[in-house]
Amino acid sequence: MIDIAKTSLLSAEDICGRLSISRSTFDRWRKIQPNAQSPFGSTGGFQTKVLRDMRSPSDVENEKIGLSPFPEPALNVGGSPRWDAEDVNAWLTANKDKRNRRGFGNSSEG
Repeated sequence: MIDIAKTSLLSAEDICGRLSISRSTFDRWRKIQPNAQSPFGSTGGFQTKVLRDMRSPSDVENEKIGLSPFPEPALNVGGSPRWDAEDVNAWLTANKDKRNRRGFGNSSEG
């Protein structure tokens, strides 16, 4: 349950602004799905290859370094997602040592 008196809710724009990241970086983080399964089953084949090929190189890089999935929004306000600041902070803490060139950590590292 959300208690607006105690919960700080952030929009995507708030998160991007506070972290000084682009919206495309934020969207890449939201797409991270470790151990993603094909909706067509685990046997692989053509469908699995097509789905794998649809992921961008940035998606593959973020998944390869082990970034955990970005938290789901706590709620939607007028159709716009809002994240609990504590959830975002927990995600940042969990991923702070997992750096790459694609929008997480120092770009000179990697």
